[in-house]
Amino acid sequence: MQNKKNSILVVDDERDNISSLKIILSPEYKVYASTKGKDAIETAHEFLPDIILLDVLMPDMDGYDVITALKNSEKTRDIPVIFITGLDNSSAEIKGLALGAADYILKPFHPAIVKLRVQHQVQLVERHRQQTLMTKIAHNFLVNSSNDELYTGTLKVMGEFIGNTAILLYKLNANQNVIVCQNEWMNPAANMDSRIGTIIKLTEESISDINNLLSNSEKELCLKPEDIIIQKIKKSNSHLLENFIATPIYIKGRMNAILVLTSEDKREWSESETGLIVLAASIFSGVFERNEIQHNEYLGRVKTEFLSRMSHEMRTPLNAIMGILQVFDLLGVPENLKENCSLMNSSARTLLRLIDDVLDISDMEYGMYKLANAPFDFKLMAREILRNADENASKKNQILDCKIDPAIPASLIGDEKRLRQVINTFLSNAVKFTAEEGEIFFDARLIDEENEIVTLQIEITDNGIGISKEQQDKLFSVFEQGDGGLTRDYDGLGIGLALSKRIIDMMGGNIRVESQFGKGSKFNFTCKFKR
Repeated sequence: MQNKKNSILVVDDERDNISSLKIILSPEYKVYASTKGKDAIETAHEFLPDIILLDVLMPDMDGYDVITALKNSEKTRDIPVIFITGLDNSSAEIKGLALGAADYILKPFHPAIVKLRVQHQVQLVERHRQQTLMTKIAHNFLVNSSNDELYTGTLKVMGEFIGNTAILLYKLNANQNVIVCQNEWMNPAANMDSRIGTIIKLTEESISDINNLLSNSEKELCLKPEDIIIQKIKKSNSHLLENFIATPIYIKGRMNAILVLTSEDKREWSESETGLIVLAASIFSGVFERNEIQHNEYLGRVKTEFLSRMSHEMRTPLNAIMGILQVFDLLGVPENLKENCSLMNSSARTLLRLIDDVLDISDMEYGMYKLANAPFDFKLMAREILRNADENASKKNQILDCKIDPAIPASLIGDEKRLRQVINTFLSNAVKFTAEEGEIFFDARLIDEENEIVTLQIEITDNGIGISKEQQDKLFSVFEQGDGGLTRDYDGLGIGLALSKRIIDMMGGNIRVESQFGKGSKFNFTCKFKR
């Protein structure tokens, strides 16, 4: 298949002028001709040429009457008209421009000038058509749910507009470093087999190179975005595609798909076609990103609703159990049941805390997690936390020592509940992962105070089992634990540290871990409060 030629209608009552213009324009354009104004109007309506070259002075209808008729017709009003005339005066030019003429060409014809003026108008026409096409495609994506039928329909509109053999949409499977054809439009006149399901292999280096295209300037990306892809694909997959251009479709800076224009025949792909595929890729990029966000939001919504229901269903029996245990405590529990009741109460509170942690993580994921701002007494809070931690430590004959800087202000403004939650997490982990008769040290100090903003540093040190370097790298990921195997010795969901880190981040602080496997750990974090 060959490139589709733009068409031009030449209207002039002198046949020599028509012959001259045909000689100049025929190599690049399909040329229609008419010697009369009425015939020209009918020809324009029948063939809808891209450009009309219109003589001003003609016997039956002059050029001014013809352009008036063309502009009054909805079918032909947008066709650019270039007047051709031997009248070298400004009044004629002003009149023509006022009626809607796009340009003027003076007789006798200078081939270079004729070509340049026609070429300029053709470029404007092509640009307008591309913009109209892209607007139509973008509108369809906005008002319709984006699915395979819509993708294929979009490829069809583009393919028919360009007039090539096929246009293909390949989606990236990053796990296998391949692109797979998922949507296509094939020109019915082409003898070409379907490419749906076709796999093209890419190396990790190739994908990285394509991703790096986005870091180039916009000008470079729009001029030849397909070069690197052609090189990478043809290196080992030349049998799949012969003559083609392609451009990547990005989501958040990473390649998500590749849009390909291909032809059975050898042809030179124009800058206009390259520009069109880049514009289309940008629209697909926006659609894919929108769909991804909508999908993720749908999963925000489903997850949040599920967790909310789960929380309610689990809290109800837990509240009943804890209420009964409180009644037992008030009435007095037989000595032989005290230990069991204490274990039940502790287990219920642990489960309640796990539910709260899961809901907190969910709220953070969807931006619904907020810190409170209220006055609280840090030292009083710390003593309560340490007293409870000491009770747990004493059960394992551990020593819990502490140091609280007297310079810490008596009253701070911030989220006491969340700070308490973080400290409890670190202390409970220290107790949990420290052996019998081990040692734990808690240290809180004031490290900075400026403009009524107080920065505290809190450090929890133990001589427990320690954490390997590999385990430290994933310590603050959700649902990760140092020992994640099915036979691990320590319970928990692996939420506490991830949640603690996010709370510390929200408090304007940071966290550091120092640990040696088998010798213990030191967790050090900072946090900011108002005085």
